[in-house]
Amino acid sequence: SGFESTEGAYDLKEMRRVVNALPSDYRVPFSMHVAGFKYREIADKLDLPLGTVKSRIFFTRQRLQEELKDFR
Repeated sequence: SGFESTEGAYDLKEMRRVVNALPSDYRVPFSMHVAGFKYREIADKLDLPLGTVKSRIFFTRQRLQEELKDFR
């Protein structure tokens, strides 16, 4: 129904708001991961240790889950 697509668009908008509010050190690796890049590719492109990339993406996921818990 049209309601579901509107609700989905709102959820996506809210997700973008939360992600965009993050410091770029977290926002960039997470956005790359969502776009399909592998952890190693992100680490290589950003010249970061693999563990740093993994922890930043993990932190961002946790933050999204916490801030968007009312949308479940």
